Amino acid sequence: MPYDLLIKGGHLLDPGQGLDGVMDIGIADGKIAAIQADIPAHEAARVVQVKGDNRYVTPGLIDLHTHVAHGATTAGVGMGAVTPDIGGVHSGVTTVVDGGSVGVAQVGVFRHHILPTAKTRVLVYLNIGSYAHSMPGLADVARIDDIDEKAIAACVEANPGLLSGIKLRLVGPVVRERGEEVIRRTKAIAAEHKIPLMVHFGDGGGDPQRMAELTRLMLNTFTEGDILTHLCTPHPGGMMDPTSGNKELPEVREARERGVTLDSALGRGNFGIAVARIQADLGLTPDTTSSDVTLGGRSRGVGLLDSMSKFMAVGYSLSDVVRMASVNAAKAIGLQNEVGALAVGREADISIFDVANGKWKFYDTKEVPFTGEKALVPVQTVRAGELYSPDWGPYPWGWLPAEA
Repeated sequence: MPYDLLIKGGHLLDPGQGLDGVMDIGIADGKIAAIQADIPAHEAARVVQVKGDNRYVTPGLIDLHTHVAHGATTAGVGMGAVTPDIGGVHSGVTTVVDGGSVGVAQVGVFRHHILPTAKTRVLVYLNIGSYAHSMPGLADVARIDDIDEKAIAACVEANPGLLSGIKLRLVGPVVRERGEEVIRRTKAIAAEHKIPLMVHFGDGGGDPQRMAELTRLMLNTFTEGDILTHLCTPHPGGMMDPTSGNKELPEVREARERGVTLDSALGRGNFGIAVARIQADLGLTPDTTSSDVTLGGRSRGVGLLDSMSKFMAVGYSLSDVVRMASVNAAKAIGLQNEVGALAVGREADISIFDVANGKWKFYDTKEVPFTGEKALVPVQTVRAGELYSPDWGPYPWGWLPAEA
């Protein structure tokens, strides 16, 4: 038989490839071997028959901002993280980026304990703070000495290929007092090792004017390939001008023009529905959407499909949000020639999900409720040609949010 697996009768939606219609996908040796109409079922060892008008087959979804360093932090002390596969293949996602869950003191856990067993593709962004989320408190850089250039250089040398980027959270007392130095040193480290920088914007405890000042400096420091995360944060230091809530900081669009990715990373702590709506009206659309999933957020609906559903509630189309989580996300992590597309010869990373119609209740960071008419639910995930089923979901009752 020419195919190990056949995805048959599904509505393919791949904005990056211009695919939008019913086609079959033949998979052999972990790769996409054919995309065409009506491949005979007898040509495959296994067949997934896709049924339903609201069921879609897309490129394997990419979650650009997660926390999947399960076991690298201590319960009751550090921030809880999910396993890569809970946030990944069992949630309709084939690739995740860990956004700085751990610093140089604990990042070795990835190579020896997390990556060897993960079915999901995982990229690791190292937190600039040596201890990062492994200790109590919201600030990753508790002391300026937590930025340890020599230790990071030693880590890079001894662990080639482990680190895909650097993560900085622009929050906390040290940042508020010495933010210029934190920004300068962090960007210098990323530049030295030729890896991109992802920066969390929005400090709930910060002074709006001071945080706006640091945000503008950081935006001007960004270079091509860097990632701005939490585009829609309602906290001080966000992308909106604190002197006029209906205008964005001009440096945001300037950064995008230099090749910086604008990522939304919702979670339960960094998304304001009013901000998202204003930005949509301004045409300041996110390049990517991601989950910022943590162990705590996982039990409160947080996940990539949830983030996509929320942006559909804002007014973005299904094609828009799939583009954000596929071709755009692949470009953001520099893997546009490997992932984020349904194309013959590519590794067979495929997401199958339902679009559930209804009236669904969502909440933003400030617990402001809003409603949407679409909610996305994973059905099957194909990673490198292997099938994975979704787990129970991020609510006690499953995947769908509560009805409004």
